[in-house]
Amino acid sequence: MSRPSPDDRIQDGLNQLDGYLYWQAELAEARREAMAFCDKLSWLTTGERRDLEEEYARARVDMAKAATRRIADRCTELRAEYEARYQRLRQRTVAVTLGAASCLLVVWELLRK
Repeated sequence: MSRPSPDDRIQDGLNQLDGYLYWQAELAEARREAMAFCDKLSWLTTGERRDLEEEYARARVDMAKAATRRIADRCTELRAEYEARYQRLRQRTVAVTLGAASCLLVVWELLRK
C-alpha cells in the first residue's frame, strides 16, 4: 500500500482544521442563541437561566450533529452513485471505441482488397 503524499497529508490536515473551525462556530452560535432566548425570559433566576442556556445549547448542538450526519451520509450516497455512473460511462465509451475501431479495421481491409 502506498504512503500518502505530503500534499495529501496537508489536505487532510486542512480538512480537519476546517471541520474543527466549523464545529467551534456551531458551538458558539448555539451559545449565542441560548443566551438570546434566555434574555427574553427575565423572570428566570441565575441558576434557572444557566440550566436553560445549557439545555438549549445542548439541544441545538444535537440538532446540528444530526444534520451534519445526514448531510455526510447523503454525500457518501451521491459519491457512490456518481462513481457507479462514471464506471458505466467509461465501460460504454470503451465498448463504443473498440466497436468503432473494429468497424474501421474491417472497412480498411475490405477497401485494401
